[in-house]
Amino acid sequence: MSPGVLIERVAERVPFYHASRTVNEDLILRRLDRHGQLVCWATEVPLEPVYLTTDRVPCYRGDVLALYRGRAGHILVGIEVKDWGNRVHAKMAKDYLAAYGKACQYFYLAANEFSQGLFTVRNIGLFNLDKREVVKAPARLSPDPVLWRSAMERLCQLCDVDLDLPPDPHQRTLDSSE
Repeated sequence: MSPGVLIERVAERVPFYHASRTVNEDLILRRLDRHGQLVCWATEVPLEPVYLTTDRVPCYRGDVLALYRGRAGHILVGIEVKDWGNRVHAKMAKDYLAAYGKACQYFYLAANEFSQGLFTVRNIGLFNLDKREVVKAPARLSPDPVLWRSAMERLCQLCDVDLDLPPDPHQRTLDSSE
């Protein structure tokens, strides 16, 4: 094997998780252009306001929340990253889908390997970290309008982005009568 080939293979394997934090998320986000133009993103973003989560221990922080501007307005995309050697199974994916689906319009599970049954789970998008591509497109979710708006506001604040957001994820424009 020539040194050039070895260097190329090492460069292909990029970590997406380091010291309990999601890293290199831009390599995922660039591939999700189906949602429109990427406006901003942040890692480890609370999916729900803190006051709603004090009595339980749910999937509370999204690995990556990204805001895209598409034809249908602003889109909130959630991504859970599992950069490990194990295959991701449907039970875990459904739990994450339930958590992210409360606030996000689209959800992706990003991993190196997926169980076959995961491809039959409705609404979830699958992103292969090794190939750096979407292997299953997500369906649009119906998040709770209050939680969607709250997550969008937190994301915009973290990104220092000032947007006039509609109160509901299904509303495409602001009401000019207000």
